[in-house]
Amino acid sequence: MQKNNLSVSTAVTLALIVVTTLVMAVFGYVDYRGQSLRSYEKLHSELQFTSLQLSSSLALPLWNFQNEQAAKIVESSMLHNDIAAIVVTDALNPRVVTSLSRDAQWRAVPGGQPAITGDLIPLRTSITFDDRDIGILEVWVTTRFVRQALRDSLASRAWNILLVNATLVSLLSFILSRNVVGPLKAVESYALRVSAGQTGDVAIPSGVFLAELDNLRTSIENMVGELQARYQELQASRNNLAAAEERYRTIFENALAGIFQVAPDGRILTANAAMAAILGYASPQELIDSMVNIAEQLYVVPDDRKELMRLLHERGEIARHIIHFKRADGVKRWGSLHAREVRDKNGTPLYHDTMLEDITDRKQAQEELLQARDFIQSILDSMPSMVIGIDENAIITHCNRTTETMTGLDSGQLLGKPLTAAIPHLAPYLDAVQTALTQGKPVSRTAQPFVLDGQKRQEDVLIFPLMSGGVHGAVIRLDDVTDKARIEALILQTEKMMSLGGLAAGMAHEINNPLAGILQSVQNIKRRVGVDHPANLKAARAVGCDIAAMHAYLEKREVLSFLEGIRESGERAAKIVKNMLSFTHAGSMETRAVSLEELVDRVVEIALTDYDLKKKYDFRHVEIVREYAPDMPAVPCAAIEIEQVLLNLLRNAAQAMADHPALAPRIILRLRREEAMAVIEVEDNGPGMEENVRRRVFDPFYTTKSPGEGTGLGLSVSYYIITRNHGGAISVASKPGQGATFTIKLPLLAKDSAPALFAAI
Repeated sequence: MQKNNLSVSTAVTLALIVVTTLVMAVFGYVDYRGQSLRSYEKLHSELQFTSLQLSSSLALPLWNFQNEQAAKIVESSMLHNDIAAIVVTDALNPRVVTSLSRDAQWRAVPGGQPAITGDLIPLRTSITFDDRDIGILEVWVTTRFVRQALRDSLASRAWNILLVNATLVSLLSFILSRNVVGPLKAVESYALRVSAGQTGDVAIPSGVFLAELDNLRTSIENMVGELQARYQELQASRNNLAAAEERYRTIFENALAGIFQVAPDGRILTANAAMAAILGYASPQELIDSMVNIAEQLYVVPDDRKELMRLLHERGEIARHIIHFKRADGVKRWGSLHAREVRDKNGTPLYHDTMLEDITDRKQAQEELLQARDFIQSILDSMPSMVIGIDENAIITHCNRTTETMTGLDSGQLLGKPLTAAIPHLAPYLDAVQTALTQGKPVSRTAQPFVLDGQKRQEDVLIFPLMSGGVHGAVIRLDDVTDKARIEALILQTEKMMSLGGLAAGMAHEINNPLAGILQSVQNIKRRVGVDHPANLKAARAVGCDIAAMHAYLEKREVLSFLEGIRESGERAAKIVKNMLSFTHAGSMETRAVSLEELVDRVVEIALTDYDLKKKYDFRHVEIVREYAPDMPAVPCAAIEIEQVLLNLLRNAAQAMADHPALAPRIILRLRREEAMAVIEVEDNGPGMEENVRRRVFDPFYTTKSPGEGTGLGLSVSYYIITRNHGGAISVASKPGQGATFTIKLPLLAKDSAPALFAAI
């Protein structure tokens, strides 16, 4: 069937007509739209100008009630052909002053509203005089004349487009037929001859396009030559493909990894020698003949084959898939499997290209390496020290469990993080790390202060450089030596206290001798100035002295009162010495029945002689209130230990009240009996304790005092003495701002117990 194709000249002419028509239509439309907008804008501007001019002209006539003058002004404004109506209204007395509108023949006639509706633009303006609104001006203009002008302009543009297109058609028909169509037909004839193989004597058309047509013929000849060259290359590629297939066959046969193809039903289609060797077969053919169900014969767990098939179906290809397989002799091995599913054009699986690598030795080495790593990590985790490994950029690479515990962060939050960002308090040690790396020697820092949970503590830091095997970094070991330092300070304090105890005992004995002499001398002086003693009377008569007058003189001069004061002070000093000897006497730690009233009073007397060296507290300024039950029995206990506990409680209470002197310091001591227990309560009106402090108050080394003011062992030793040595109980009740009450319960039945470990503290 013959095709009805357009000629080149017709196609080009139609195309140019369409293009020019569209271009001129677009530009004409744009110009038309611009003209339309300008016309309407001009109409609006004239409306505003006319309204403004009218309102200004009508102000004076309206103010002077010159309605005829206002009507003439409105009539003159109606000479403007675009104005459809004008209405002037009095604002002070609402009425129409004058109005004109157009009738059907567009004549100005009296009337309040325009006779013609539609296509009107209204504008309402106030008429003012001396800033007072005296009237309202309403003006309507019509758009009919603007629209008429636009229609005329549009028709003119359409005629211009028709004339231009007619001119173009005439010119193009002549130019195309002479300069384009003829030469193109000659080129067409030339192309047909070339395609038919007639490349010998071909006539070249003449004309202005001769050079272009000759270039076209040359291009066709070059194209034919290129096709012939490509054919030769295709032949060479086939030869190369055969060589490549041979090389692939060589690689397939000599590869160290096992390569094979598996059918969807589990049969092995092809296999290389390495695959046969991996599975323990003599040849690939023996492998193909023997293995008819790969799931049962290759996999240790047959269901692993199902999982592999599922992954292949989802992904189409998998790599480094670990499988547990078995050889022909039953030996189990580990392999790394690479597989790709090959499908037909309908998506049906044809076979699987598979490569298997025996990684048993490598896997065992990896497991041994993991075991070694876990063993090393276990060693690190068992260490009580913080151990942190960093690289040369101070990035954390290793950490132990102690590090996680001390920092409150897990390994995921530490590993891979900058040291100073993860553990900010280690920032001061970066210089030491750099020194260790530079010098290649360990660097240590001892007794470094740091803060943990709001408590000041100390740590030893040891930095080991790592610069072997291409690894550059360091291992940081941190040991919390706060308790060690406290124990050392405690031992030193204990030795000091033991020395002071011995010194106190020696001083007590030394003081006791002159005190005895002083008391004895005072007693003798009082006896020898008495008026009733015969020896005194005899001695007075011998020297000629009136003993009654002398006695009166001594009383008059209060000498006898001084002697009584010396005696009382001496007895008080002797009592203090006795208490000191009782407190330091080692034999007093034996359990015996003790009167708690006497024991508590003795502790209070000892406390009254105690004051802080820095004058922070003084028992002489503390009110002591005693509330003793009258029926208290003797309690079997080691008096020296109970005295130690009570004295520690009294000192703590006095110091707490001295630090918060809001109220007059007062301590209440209570004694009572609860069934088979004797109860001692020590209550103060100090600042009290927060709940977190109250829960830890008996913990060893826990203290809220500033460094150097306490070891944190006083209450823990007291707890040990009461609970372990005496089988009793000690507790504390306290709230912030409500003081604290320590309650001690001692059994009324004797309990055999060893001396306290820290009884001498």
